[in-house]
Amino acid sequence: MEKILESIWMVAVLVAGWFGARLTKQIDDLSKEKSDDVQNREDHLSQSKLIHELDRRVDESQHTNISRAEYKEDISAIIEKINKIHERINSMSEKKADKILNYRVHQSQSKEKNGES
Repeated sequence: MEKILESIWMVAVLVAGWFGARLTKQIDDLSKEKSDDVQNREDHLSQSKLIHELDRRVDESQHTNISRAEYKEDISAIIEKINKIHERINSMSEKKADKILNYRVHQSQSKEKNGES
């Protein structure tokens, strides 16, 4: 009986150790992912600030044939027109989808009506 209890105790200790190791590894992985996400977010913010600074410097230099304000207005107008076109296409496809019915064509009947067999 003592040998059985010793064997069960050893198995229980091994399973608990294995479970503890897995749990520790998962916690470490989660904390690493969280730190990676924070680092990526910080990198994204720093890049965003650099891009904004570069855009501001280009605006200040005015070293182009077309002013930046005019260029930005043109681009935003084009984007608005594209969005309107997409909305129009979507509304047209929805209207057309409402009109389309389920048509079934039977090959044998159409051939018999035309005199073919």
